Amino acid sequence: MKGKLLIVEDEPIVALDLKQELESLGCEVVGVAESADEALAVAELMHPDLALMDVRIVGSMDGIQTARLLRSAYQVPAIFLTSYSDDTTIARAAREMPYGYLTKPFQSRELKASLQVALTKAQDDASERAAHQEISATVSGMREGLVMVTLDGAVQFMNASAEALTGWSLERARGRYLKDILNLSDERNRPMPTLTGRAGVSEVEEFGWTLGQPGGSTVLVDFSVAPLVDQAGQRTGTVVTLRNAGERLRSQAVEETLDDGHSFDTAPMAMVQLDNEGRIVRVNKALLLESGVEAECLLGRSLTGLSMDPDPRIAKQLMHKLLQQGGTSVTTARPRVLN
Repeated sequence: MKGKLLIVEDEPIVALDLKQELESLGCEVVGVAESADEALAVAELMHPDLALMDVRIVGSMDGIQTARLLRSAYQVPAIFLTSYSDDTTIARAAREMPYGYLTKPFQSRELKASLQVALTKAQDDASERAAHQEISATVSGMREGLVMVTLDGAVQFMNASAEALTGWSLERARGRYLKDILNLSDERNRPMPTLTGRAGVSEVEEFGWTLGQPGGSTVLVDFSVAPLVDQAGQRTGTVVTLRNAGERLRSQAVEETLDDGHSFDTAPMAMVQLDNEGRIVRVNKALLLESGVEAECLLGRSLTGLSMDPDPRIAKQLMHKLLQQGGTSVTTARPRVLN
């Protein structure tokens, strides 16, 4: 049997006997404390797996109060060892969710059995806490904002990204209604429909909504609303996912630019692209192949300048081809294309 144990016992002889017995069972005793202060100091330094706690100890706090602090501050569970078996003491101890309760004097086999059960449970609980912490860290570090809501629409949880997008901290938002936290409106200034409390609502996804923040600021977001269900398939709440729409819009703009550039370069007809001042900023491959003119001879020049070029390939053949094929003018926000 392996485990790091803390003994909290104010009778030195009893503590020594218990330490020897625990070590004979293969356990490591990382500290012996007589009071709550000593027990907490050992827990902070040695990180025991389990505390064997006498109910009556010296100091301002008894063993039951000390066990509560060890569990809440250091996640150290306790087995109570005591000569008190009255209903009041047992009821107080039970509220601290101990891993065992042995009445003195106890037999070695009883101690061994209690330790085996308690250490196994402590290991399982530690693994579960680590898994939960990993999930919590992953959720908190997500770029998408997550808001978890009860069936009646009250906020239960928000990750860091949701706090940043909404302008609400989890501490302020917890328990408030979702409609108070998410001030969403679409392009027609219509508010987000109430989806969180309706039975049978499947996942809903919306794009380009305006999210109002405390103080009057706004941000454009995409969001989805999906039901949370338990293992039995019963709906227990709702999860709302928020994403800053700016990244999606930037990606779309880049894709459109790449698509436009590819279409321009691979077009079968001769084409030039003009800036807002009417000067050539791009020429496509078809124009270069058909005219036999280098791009350097064309870039930065106006169509008027080309028409007066001494090279007939430019002034006549190239200009004739461009004008014969017609011209297309686009908005001033983008370069003009003549083809």
